[in-house]
Amino acid sequence: MHTRQLLPLFACGLLIVSVSSLIAGETVATAVYSRVGSGYQRKRLADGRFKPEYYALANGGRIAGTGSDVTIDKVSYPEVADIAMRMLAQKDYLYARSKEEAKIMIVLHWGATAAFNGGNYVLGVNEAASALSSLKALGGGPGGSVGQGGGNPFASASDVVIQAAEESFENAMLRVMMENRTRDQVNLPNARLLGYLDDINESNDIRRWAGGGDRYTDLIADIEESRYYIIISAYDFDQLVNRNTKKLLWQTRVSVRSPGNRFDDSVVAMMKGASKYFGEDSGRLVRGEESKGVVEMGELKFLGEAKEPVSAKKKGAK
Repeated sequence: MHTRQLLPLFACGLLIVSVSSLIAGETVATAVYSRVGSGYQRKRLADGRFKPEYYALANGGRIAGTGSDVTIDKVSYPEVADIAMRMLAQKDYLYARSKEEAKIMIVLHWGATAAFNGGNYVLGVNEAASALSSLKALGGGPGGSVGQGGGNPFASASDVVIQAAEESFENAMLRVMMENRTRDQVNLPNARLLGYLDDINESNDIRRWAGGGDRYTDLIADIEESRYYIIISAYDFDQLVNRNTKKLLWQTRVSVRSPGNRFDDSVVAMMKGASKYFGEDSGRLVRGEESKGVVEMGELKFLGEAKEPVSAKKKGAK
């Protein structure tokens, strides 16, 4: 995971925003995947509630290879942070008042994945199919009868023509293989980033061909579209800040499809869907619906001076 631009919240300016619900029934389809690190387990109090855990907050920025759009740019880090803080509080994760109190560093990443360009792939497949059809018509290729009569009107076609047709088919298949390689190069990082990889691998078996449903196809279709994502990662504060070691305690990933949605219109629903699994293992990718929300600017609260991501400061110092 790419965790650049770490910026503890106790050292940044924060605009507190309020979250209000929109009309019931306005929903967005979310996909949530959450995993707990080895050895992490929440303790409960006598009344059954989770024992509060105190955290600092950091801006992780965009994951490498992902981008933004105008609807993402409309939502600032302080707004995303405030929504996250409200949702975290509902799971008894409380904002630390000092570095000494913080036991967890929560890092926020958000952005949009790049969509796979399926146009070239479809064109390549169509070209390969056309080349195969031409080759078979000449008596070559699978099931062909080159050099044999059998009533085939093309059996007398010159070897040169058949050889050219075979080369055309081979070249078309090579282009399809290259497009498949490109497709994998786009899909694999997206599947990992969005939390789809385990479910795709699990559904890529005999069930695809034995009436087991379209889950595999649906999952691939999801990751080949551009999707808005938010990733909430919780690290051991002492290990990360004082020892520069990343010990991941838990991580929750949530996404929605970009086509037909806006990030600024979906961020509350995304965080709400993710919050159900903060500090917990979802078991698998959870696809569901969440009601949308709206972010309204509220009171200003100033919590420090630093406003630039750490990486930006380092670049400026070079």
